[in-house]
Order: sequence, then C-alpha cells, then structure tokens
Amino acid sequence: MRRVIVFLLGIVSLGFSADRAFLIKFHRALVDGLPPSFEAELQGGPIEKKLASIPKDMVQSGRKARVRISYKKNQGMKLEVVGLTEEGQELYGDIFQPYVKVFTLGPLLLSAPTEKTWENYTMTTAAEDDRSVILSLSPKNTANEYILFIDKTTLRLQRLDFKGSGFLTSTILKFTQKDNYWIPEVFLNKTIMEDGTENLPDRYQLVNIKVGK
Repeated sequence: MRRVIVFLLGIVSLGFSADRAFLIKFHRALVDGLPPSFEAELQGGPIEKKLASIPKDMVQSGRKARVRISYKKNQGMKLEVVGLTEEGQELYGDIFQPYVKVFTLGPLLLSAPTEKTWENYTMTTAAEDDRSVILSLSPKNTANEYILFIDKTTLRLQRLDFKGSGFLTSTILKFTQKDNYWIPEVFLNKTIMEDGTENLPDRYQLVNIKVGK
C-alpha cells in the first residue's frame, strides 16, 4: 500500500490553484448541517474489544458498559463510558477520549468556519473535476497534512486522510439525515504505514442518535 501514499503525495504536488473561499463555504455547510447538539451510542470492533478489558467489578450490576458520544456546537465532542460503578467511572470513564480526533474530523468540527480558522494552514487544491475536489491542508511549520475529499454538489465530506510521520490514516464517511440535519454516522478507518504495512479497516457507527437543542 505504499503506492497509495506515493499517489496521494503525487496529486498534492500538482499545484492547482487553491480556492480558500470554497473551503470556508464547505466548512460552513458542514458545521451548519449539524444540530446544536446530539448524543449517540458509539459501536465498533475496537470499541467492543476495549470495553471487554474493563474489569467486571467496575461495571454496574445488571448493566453493560457502553460508549456515549456527545457533541455540542462550539464546545466540542466527548466520548464517555457509561454503565460503570463510581470507581469504574473514575478509572475508565474517559479511556476513549483519545479517539475523539477521528470523530471531530480533525479540526473541522471544533472550529468556526471563517477565514481566520485556516490562516495557519497552507492549502492546495490537489485535484478537481466537475463533481468533486481534493484539498490538501497543512498546518504551517509541521510536516502533517489533512487531505479532504469533498463532493462539490452537496458540499459533503466523503473522506478525510491524515498524513503524519511515516503513516497515513484514511477515514471514509457516511452521513445520515435527522430532522433537517446531517450527522456523520459511519466511519471506516484504516491506517497505512509508509513501509507498506496496514491494519484491517475499523468500522465505527453511531446508533440511537438523539438530536438536542
């Protein structure tokens, strides 16, 4: 899979002109499409495996440990294990919080969609046709890179890649409509190392989504 990374690096270097106004328009559509808040249960293979590692005496009698994901616009996202005893909550309640970057889509859901948001990023239009565009966003003074695959018609994010030192993490997204809002429901996540090794795709899904005000 090293060729995948090389290909992505190749298209990023083509040097098409960047359209920062389009980026802000897309970002605003993404954030405005979300409700003021929502909660859901987060499920997936890695979730179940990690939950199974919590000692049984840390789970409330008659209950099952679950992961609750909650989002509030302009405040952020939280991943919390529920169904635990008081001691279990203290020890294991926040063990999934490091995963939050996957579900906030990098900086996209944690920032306001303005020109100032992106002033510390170098932006390049990597590829574009009538229906889609691929944008590269690199925080200045770092070697990291976000690669956004965007449907130009719906202004919906289809895929988000993050390239770090020696690896690339790719996340394919599926959105669901709740009322008049669009919420990312399914995340297919895969990491490819520069030496060609890769993990099996992880599938995360939000279930029992409840929209708040």
